[in-house]
Amino acid sequence: MPSANELFIKNEIRNVLQKFSVASVLIDRAKIRIKNQGDSTVKYPELWATENRVGFRQGGEALNDTGTMMGLLSVNVESNVDITWTLTDGSGYGVKHQEGFINKGPIAVALSPRARLPIKNMGEPPHDIAFLDSMNFEEAPSLQAAQELANKPKTKKDKTKKGKLLYDYYIIEDGAKVPPRPIANNPPEDIKAISNHIKRAFSLKGI
Repeated sequence: MPSANELFIKNEIRNVLQKFSVASVLIDRAKIRIKNQGDSTVKYPELWATENRVGFRQGGEALNDTGTMMGLLSVNVESNVDITWTLTDGSGYGVKHQEGFINKGPIAVALSPRARLPIKNMGEPPHDIAFLDSMNFEEAPSLQAAQELANKPKTKKDKTKKGKLLYDYYIIEDGAKVPPRPIANNPPEDIKAISNHIKRAFSLKGI
């Protein structure tokens, strides 16, 4: 039978582990993983725009360059027989990226500044291409045409008489597979950082 002192220490340990300030180390590690585009055991694949050399997100960083994911991260603490920490994002967006998913087509990829915001405001695909047509936006006839426009210096030949770029968007008709980019992971460096974080919390309590 545990002594009174052992029961006291066990209760103090549980009290420490139930604190959000302690469990929030999961958020810190997830943010580091996103910023570094991976960790020692997993590397985030390049964005479609970077891989195909087209679109405004070319050269961008998955889950990081928009800043959205960072602000959604939180941690849930459950205390039953055991104490469980669960990293959450409040929207389910992070869960999709954890496992990877399929974006259904058509997907509009902005090529011109004037098309960027309307396409962003349409949210997740499939996108309403008829809406883009109603705004008199010009569609690139092929991926190659979109790549050429996006990656060469802009000249007068690239513009119409009205002064806008020849193409405003490109359509991925059949959708696209978004590869897994784990936000929650347990590489050795995370296990070490979390262990040290817990030890410091115990030390502050005199445990």
